[in-house]
This record gives sequence, structure tokens and C-alpha cells, in this order.
Amino acid sequence: MSKRRRPWEADKTGGRRRARRATAVVAGLAVLAGAGVSAAAATGWTPFGRGSGSVTAAPLELFGMPAEDCRIDAALDGWASGTLHLDARDVEDGEQLIGIRSDDAAATGSTMKLLTAAAAVTTLGPGATIETHVVEGESADTVVLVGGGDPTLSRLPSGQESVYPGAPHLDDLARQVLDARSRDPRLADTPIRHLEVDASLFSGPAWEPGWPESARTSGSVSNITAVMVDGDRDDPTVAYSPRSGSAVQRAATAFAAELGAEVVVGDLVAAPPDAEELGAVRSAPVRDLVRHLLTNSDNTLAEALARLVAIERGVGSDFAAVQTGTTGALAELGLDVEGLRLADGSGLSRDDAVPAAFLTRLLVEVARHTDGLAVVDDGLAVAGRSGTLAEDGRFSAQNADAAGRIRAKSGTLSDMSGLAGLTNAADGTTVAFTIWAEDTPPGAAATDARAAVDALAAEVSRCGAAL
Repeated sequence: MSKRRRPWEADKTGGRRRARRATAVVAGLAVLAGAGVSAAAATGWTPFGRGSGSVTAAPLELFGMPAEDCRIDAALDGWASGTLHLDARDVEDGEQLIGIRSDDAAATGSTMKLLTAAAAVTTLGPGATIETHVVEGESADTVVLVGGGDPTLSRLPSGQESVYPGAPHLDDLARQVLDARSRDPRLADTPIRHLEVDASLFSGPAWEPGWPESARTSGSVSNITAVMVDGDRDDPTVAYSPRSGSAVQRAATAFAAELGAEVVVGDLVAAPPDAEELGAVRSAPVRDLVRHLLTNSDNTLAEALARLVAIERGVGSDFAAVQTGTTGALAELGLDVEGLRLADGSGLSRDDAVPAAFLTRLLVEVARHTDGLAVVDDGLAVAGRSGTLAEDGRFSAQNADAAGRIRAKSGTLSDMSGLAGLTNAADGTTVAFTIWAEDTPPGAAATDARAAVDALAAEVSRCGAAL
């Protein structure tokens, strides 16, 4: 038996700011010159900003773009869904195509998960797994369950899937423990009487103060603990199943039952670092966890990965450590993290503050698959096809032309709605974008805000480099 191992640019007024790709402008000017047309007169655009007229169809057609489908001006002029933050960039050169309050930090909702996912892939590695193991206790009739921060560990029988595909199971771990003890002369004749739990990998409060209590009771997120099963859901097979107020106790009780009817759950302890290991199970690899948390917007999984990033980077293991851990990882991607405020890893907190321009710059690196970020790209939900972007008929009516063209992460709070992702635009360009509608009213207006965000994303997809 082995020894215990370690688990593992600003327009502050809100006006528009646009940039053209040099190659498109040069090519377009050449065509216009050959046709005897003044570029400034034809497009209404000058090097110092937009002219008084709107862009006409003719020059865009000369650029090879579907001008009749690009109605971004109308969409922006008619915006009525809260305060708009918009940033879009050409992935090829990273240049900004359009920006509205793009450098103003704002709440992110679940688009924050893009930061957490990128930090997890680059810090932990796409092939890393999260280990939960059991070691010998201080007495022969005691074992210790040692949490590694894996919220996917399941109390369902092996072979039965929870909401987390490929999750490890308590019954498998129990079998290993009982088998290891049966083969050890010191322990074979001593039944297990006591189960202790080491949940010390995560420190600090289990609940972020900025989260509403309704997020737990409605099933959006659990208390964040290093030991839990099925994300602490009442029903392991239902994504939005209510969570308890005692995640560690639920996991310990379920594991004790697997070890034997007479096993009693004891105290929380810190397992001796040299204790003999009796069994271990491992999560699916980080690449699969990241895909799941993005496509399905899993808050608990995002928080666990954010803590593990901080631990791996040696900066702490509580909510406060998420700020240093995640920004440190993103800085290594060459991104300027100055001014970011990360209260959590899921985006549930209103105290999170990130500029839309920062998120779009990160998405440019995701689209380029920098440093293994192809995993993040793979996890983005596809408009009208998968995850949160296929719920409630999204991208199935007036925006159906954008279905399959946009892959993104949605974000929703009580007073904001957002979408951040990539689009294979109609003109053949790949555009990274972030759209947030902040300060939106509750109720039916929140649904209207989400529809407005989707419609604006569809316009970005139609326009491409013509933004």
C-alpha cells in the first residue's frame, strides 16, 4: 500500500469605437478607386470615426460582405435593455471591431466561468484528475475519507450516471478499502467502526457572502467544501436539484453506509501525512470537467476548480485566493489582469468586476487555441444546438441564421444578462465578442434582455468584419 499522495480601450461615455482591418480597407479602397468612387463618400466612414450617413450596401458588397444582412447600427440605436457593454474583435489580428463601455468593469454572471476554465486548463493541465482517497485512522477500527476537492464524486451505484459523466463512485472506493484491509494481517480481523473526514483542503467560509441564499435552495450552487458527493444535490441526476446546508455530512453518511451498517461518522480531522492509503478514486480529466462546466454552466464545479487552481499556484485555498490564483494564471497567457476583481469562480457574485474587453481578449486566445485552450473552445455551448444556448428555443426563430455559427458562454444574474464567445461570421471571419446587458429590471424584462443580447450576438455574426 502506498503512502498518502497530494490531490490535487476605453469609451467612458458609452459611445461607439470601431476599427477596420487594414487588409479589408486597402482591398476595398482599391476596388472603389477602380470604380471611380470615393471611399469616404460611399461608406460614410473616415479614419477619425463614422460620418453622418450610414453605411450603404454598395461598398460592403464590393468588400464581399453581405451588406443587406448587417444591421448593427439599427440594433444599437434601438437598444433598450439596460446598460450595454459590448466588445468584438477580429480573431485573426486581435483588433477591436466595435466597443461600447468595453473597458468599464462590470458584473459578469456565468461568463466568469471562461476565466476559471482557462485558468484550470493552463494551471492544472487538461489531463489532470482530482483524487479522493481513504487512509488508515489513528486506531485500527477507523478510516479517514480525505477530500481532494472533487464535487463530481457520486453516491450512486457504479454504472449509474449522475449529472457528471465519468464521475468516480463511493461504492468503488469502499470496495478498495475493504479489500485492502482484508489483505492486511494487521487489519483483516478488525471491522471498521468509525469514519472520520478530512475536508481541510479548502479553507475559509463555504458560502460566498455575495451569493443569495436562494442560489443554494434552488439548486444553482452548493456550499463549497473539499468533500461532497454529486455536487451536494438532493437528486444526483437533476442538475438544478436543491443543495443541503451540510455537504460534508451528506458525503460522509453515504460513504459510511458503503463501508458497513455499523460504521459511525466521527469528527472532522486532519489525516496524518504519512498515513497508509487504503483506496483512491479519481475524477474525469480536467478537459472533461471544463467542457461540462461551460456547456452546462455548473457553478459548484467552477468554484472547485478555481480553488484547486489557487492551491496549485500556492496562493491559498479560500474564496479570497481565487483572485490571485486565477489572475496569475491568466497573466501567463499574456493578458493584462490589472483591475480585475474576482470574488468567486462562477460569476454568481455581484462583486465580480471584469471589463468586456478583457474577456474578449481572452476569447481571442481561446479561438487561437493558445496553451491548450482548445479545451475551452470545445466546451462552449453552440447556439441553437447545445447546453444553455439550446434552452427555451434560443436561436430558433428570427435569429435562426446564427444557430450553429455562434459558440459561447451565457451569463445571467437578477439584473444582468450576457453572452461571450466566438462566431464564424457570415463574411468568413472569426469574431470574438462579449455582450453584457447590465442594470436590467427583473421579471419579464429579464427575459427580454436575454433576447436582446441574443439578437445583438446574431448581428455580430451577420456583420463580421463590417462591424
